[in-house]
Amino acid sequence: MSEPMDVPPPAQVFGLITGMWAAQAAATCASLGIPDVLAHGPKTADEVAKALSLHTGATYRLLRGVASVGVLRKTEDGRFALTPVGELLRTGVPGSMRSLLIAEMAPGHWLPWADLAHSVRTGEPAVPKTLGMDAWSYYRAHPEEERFFSEGMTGISAMATGAVLASYSFADAKKVVDVGGAHGGFLAAVLNREPTAKGVLFDQPQVVESAGATLEAAGVASRVERVGGSFFESVPAGGDVYLLKHILHDWNDAECVAILERVRAAMAPGAKVVVVEMLITDDGPPSPAPLMDLNMLVMLTGRERTAEEFGALFAKAGLRLAGVTPTHSPMAVIEAVAG
Repeated sequence: MSEPMDVPPPAQVFGLITGMWAAQAAATCASLGIPDVLAHGPKTADEVAKALSLHTGATYRLLRGVASVGVLRKTEDGRFALTPVGELLRTGVPGSMRSLLIAEMAPGHWLPWADLAHSVRTGEPAVPKTLGMDAWSYYRAHPEEERFFSEGMTGISAMATGAVLASYSFADAKKVVDVGGAHGGFLAAVLNREPTAKGVLFDQPQVVESAGATLEAAGVASRVERVGGSFFESVPAGGDVYLLKHILHDWNDAECVAILERVRAAMAPGAKVVVVEMLITDDGPPSPAPLMDLNMLVMLTGRERTAEEFGALFAKAGLRLAGVTPTHSPMAVIEAVAG
């Protein structure tokens, strides 16, 4: 990544600091519901404060602060209005990133990131040291944060889905098995693109049990079999396409190979594996992948990988890297076939 033009190094360092402030300010704005109030039109700080029972002076300072980084826009008459960025911090709108921002700035992420040095010293996640338990146990113990995190992951999935389908073809797919597919949003989009295909949604039992609404809303419920289980034990057999979207980056190399081995054992003859992840690259446009890799270091045992590193994982599981398709997003499609 090239350095900003004409910005002195001290100002660049200060920019890193203000980036932290900006993210927390925007998350606070979203969590208080300010973008939802402003969805009905520009308002003064006093009007926003009264609507949400906030301190008027502090509300003005927050609005002014997030306006300075493009979340809001201050009008000539002193009111504050949503920008396109602010629109994405509303509740329940298509493409909303509200929950993701709130989750990333909440204690479950914020506190472990403060102990990044522990992860760098040891190579281990900071979460157990900081929170006293692993990330998934923490979320089970803090259901409100878990809800924001789950909704945030759904938002990321939606963002990736359109980019993947615009760049990669699932033509001729007959039985698509979505491994770790959560509520099936990505699988539903693939099936709507390929109306003769059938799908299998595979995830933990409690997850697939709650996937009905998503599949019904997408009009594909009759074509999807829901199967609960662990991908470290087995995955549903007979698919000709196996989807793994945002799965492998959660796990270390040995765990990834174990997952891929289960997939390889289940594949029908001529089947392929379709992995959707960020890729670490040495060229191309600026990417959030290196910083996401640090997030995985802090939070879990996983990592972001290069195409070559995915190829090595595939080889250990009896698969072969068949191709990489970039998308108009941070995600890439990495395809593997039987080795």
